Amino acid sequence: MNTKTTNTQGSLTGLRVLDLTRVWAGPLATRIYGDYGADILKISDPRVPLVNSNGLNSKLNRNKKNIGLRLDKPDGRNIFLELTAISDVIIENFRPRVMRNLNITYETLSKINPHIIMCSMPGFGLEGPYSEYPAFGTTAEALAGIPGLIGYDSSLPISTGMAYGDPVSGLNAVGIILTALRHRNITGSGQFIDIALAASPACNLGEFFAANSSNGFKPAINGNKSEYYSPHGAYQTKGEDRWIAISITSGESWKTFASLINDPILNSQDYCVFENRKKDEISIDARISEWVASQEAEEVMFQLQNNGIAAGVVSNNRQLLSDPHLNDREFFVDMDEPLFGLKRYDGQSIRGNFTAKSRWKTTEDVGESSKEILMELLGYTINDCETLKKEGIVLFKTNA
Repeated sequence: MNTKTTNTQGSLTGLRVLDLTRVWAGPLATRIYGDYGADILKISDPRVPLVNSNGLNSKLNRNKKNIGLRLDKPDGRNIFLELTAISDVIIENFRPRVMRNLNITYETLSKINPHIIMCSMPGFGLEGPYSEYPAFGTTAEALAGIPGLIGYDSSLPISTGMAYGDPVSGLNAVGIILTALRHRNITGSGQFIDIALAASPACNLGEFFAANSSNGFKPAINGNKSEYYSPHGAYQTKGEDRWIAISITSGESWKTFASLINDPILNSQDYCVFENRKKDEISIDARISEWVASQEAEEVMFQLQNNGIAAGVVSNNRQLLSDPHLNDREFFVDMDEPLFGLKRYDGQSIRGNFTAKSRWKTTEDVGESSKEILMELLGYTINDCETLKKEGIVLFKTNA
């Protein structure tokens, strides 16, 4: 069955979102909405230039229109209120005091548009003793206890390296806002949503909470090893910094694996028993390492997978971009960027219902759609725009 999307219009076409987010969590949520066809109006401070050199903005702010707007100026705030009146969703991830200081809290905005759904994503939520503290994905995952589960021993907790709190919070925002939209379709009422960046990763550790609360259990820190499977780890293969991850999950898998290695010691019947393999795991790992050292990682993966053994190449970012399986599934998208030319980015892991990739737009610079938004959505004139430009309220950026 061919499951590749042929639709050119996304399932969220007609939904308008005001995007006040920065960094990762919030922009990820709005980018997903943009990929699925929503009209994303990104509100940017004209005094803060867009940073394109690291690729983060290009990854997270595609499919959005950008208006450079001074929310701290009365006329800029009024423009935001006008946009609120014709929008469906507002998302922001400032510290709580910022929206209060700008006087654009939900209490104010809901009077202008009772149907508006507003999602705030501060580091620690809007209430509580930590509420005004700054937070990033790395500190959020630390507070949730994730680094305490990662490492090679208990002496040094290790972070995930990917600011885990950010993407989890972004995905939480996508889901909860959709439920709010469904609620609005039924009741006609908008609502306010408070997502604490630091709480999102904690929600993914449920089994550890339950285990500790029932009997005081604390998980062992053992690197790539598993409490339930053996051997289980990453092994260096032929080539510079090439690795293969292997997981043996049963006695039958072990028999097949040992026969492929064809090592008399590993073919011992004793090792069909998990406890025996676990006891001799260090020496078994050494023999596996010797076996894979002369082979390409991909060769090992195909050989093992074709024999029903869980194995995967440990890819770096460049290798992932050329992965034949992901490319066959059309996961990636190639976008021709004004400053950098053709670059490849991740697409959507859930296929279908998004706007055709041929219609996806690269990240706009600050103020690139200011004139379009003001004139086409709010009815401003050219003279109005010129006045706002002279007064420094709105930045108008041209592609010339």
